[in-house]
Amino acid sequence: MKKNIFKTLSFIALLGMMISCRKEDPLNVDLTKYNIDNPVANTDLDLWLKTTFLDEYNMDVIYRYSRYYYDNDKNVAPSNIASVRPQMQTVLDGFILPYRKIAGVAFIKKNVPKEWVMYGSGAYQTDGSMILATASAGRRVTIYDINNFNVNDASLVVGKLKTIHHEFTHILNQLVPMPADFQNITKSTYNATWTTVSDATARDNGYVTPYASSEPVEDFAEVTSHLLVFGQAWFDARANASTAVGKAALKAKEASVVQYFTVNLGVDFRKLQQEIQNVVRNQYKYTQASFPYWLGQNLFKTMTINLATDQVYANYGISDDFKAVHQATVSGIAAIGGANRRLNYIRLDFPTAATAVLYVNYSNSAGTVLEAKYALNVALTVATGQTKFTNGTAGGTDAPWVGNATVLKPGVQPLLDYLLNNTFVASWMPASINADNFNSYGGFYVSGTPTNYFYGALGQVTL
Repeated sequence: MKKNIFKTLSFIALLGMMISCRKEDPLNVDLTKYNIDNPVANTDLDLWLKTTFLDEYNMDVIYRYSRYYYDNDKNVAPSNIASVRPQMQTVLDGFILPYRKIAGVAFIKKNVPKEWVMYGSGAYQTDGSMILATASAGRRVTIYDINNFNVNDASLVVGKLKTIHHEFTHILNQLVPMPADFQNITKSTYNATWTTVSDATARDNGYVTPYASSEPVEDFAEVTSHLLVFGQAWFDARANASTAVGKAALKAKEASVVQYFTVNLGVDFRKLQQEIQNVVRNQYKYTQASFPYWLGQNLFKTMTINLATDQVYANYGISDDFKAVHQATVSGIAAIGGANRRLNYIRLDFPTAATAVLYVNYSNSAGTVLEAKYALNVALTVATGQTKFTNGTAGGTDAPWVGNATVLKPGVQPLLDYLLNNTFVASWMPASINADNFNSYGGFYVSGTPTNYFYGALGQVTL
């Protein structure tokens, strides 16, 4: 019996040795060609997303289709892979980097949502409205409808960017609650069925959009995102077009948002607004954020140029060409009749988008302040900013239009010649102006010669 057991064990051992020593050709299969939709980075897009977002901000960008990330009562389409990078580049340029620069690296790395989920189509509500994005749990943003994203369509890009800032505001509110007083500003007019509210009604009640009238948290996010992305000029135009009560409400909401960012979050809202506006204007070339657009909308009624007392000129300068014209005007006015008249300041008034008035404020030798006015026509091309001034029709027969204007004209002639003999381009300027004065100054440079320019403080009230 023992002998049989020994033979059996010996046979098994020998068989094991034979199997372990068997030689075969290597398995020549490249496993990377299989399961190519593995979520692990294995494409150029995945590598870019990992390097740009995951490694730097611990952000996971999920663009492969999964039902886990949206509600079961919604039907959405998968993302077109070609749309993913352009969409996320916009997130980087128009959202992350401005916050990083103004709020700081630590702020954006800590607070940026850690999951970004994308779907190709919009998600529709039972009332017919389409959801463009959602934020949840302070850590996830879901972006819908990326298959229609076109980086060359400025309106589309800016609209999506506005939605992203709206959703991030919700994230911030989940981390640091919104001001308690905000919801009381228009408490009586919130309406859950906001789709039945017209834009005009929403505006006159003090809302930036009908959706803002649905509830305070959406209102706060809408005010924030519109101020940041659509800009201060858009917001001011909205307020100016509202009722007195509506305008007061909108400006109160603006003040609350600015205070929330500055005090509660420690983020300079005006600097952040300027940074995002520079992206919208300069990178995406959004026409409705341009100075020519708002000049054409007649938002700005005045442009005051006071080289003697406005500190902005000391800080940012003025072109030598205009400085020479201005000095010639100062000297010319002083020389008229030997009366030693003194130029105080000049102003361009814009009664309409197609007309302007060169207003000259000066003093005589007795110190009496006087006015002279010269009518101009304005031909403005909004798309390019090209502007041409021509002689207009006097707006009256009183002293500023007739007597004073006639007496002063020889001295003002250098300035009139400068305006009438050049073709200009309207623009926000100076480009390097600080956040406190951003959106408050604009001007014109000679077409083809951007170093020859003038600008002034903008006003929205007719004087």
